Amino acid sequence: MIAQAEDLSRAALKIYVYLLESKDPKGVRDIARALNMPVSSVHYHLKRLEDLEIVGRRGDGYVVTKTVHFEGYVLLGRKLIPRLLIYSLFFLGVSLSQTYIVLINRTVTSDKLLLLILCLVAFTLFLLEGLNMRLKLKSL
Repeated sequence: MIAQAEDLSRAALKIYVYLLESKDPKGVRDIARALNMPVSSVHYHLKRLEDLEIVGRRGDGYVVTKTVHFEGYVLLGRKLIPRLLIYSLFFLGVSLSQTYIVLINRTVTSDKLLLLILCLVAFTLFLLEGLNMRLKLKSL
């Protein structure tokens, strides 16, 4: 049984992610059009995903029936979010709270300034890397 995204082909992953983030069931032609892939290729990969019980046919299209683990991603609702983006939000929160404390107390010490700079740098790095991961996922 497939439990990791790395076990699927690139085209199958592309189809899986599209179906995962879609609200409604999608037909073969809809998927092919949206992903700019040949219909025959989409049909082949859908049959393979269906055999693995990862996607299933519901009514007028295909839907995801089982979630596949993506290393470094968290599934929120129907969106795959890079874990690094969540980490960036943590550092943004620390930065904002530190800025608030400095503004309230009206005193800036070297350790508060260093903490603020480090948190802003960490926020920026995690944000950029998380966005890069999201772009890589979209461009499978």
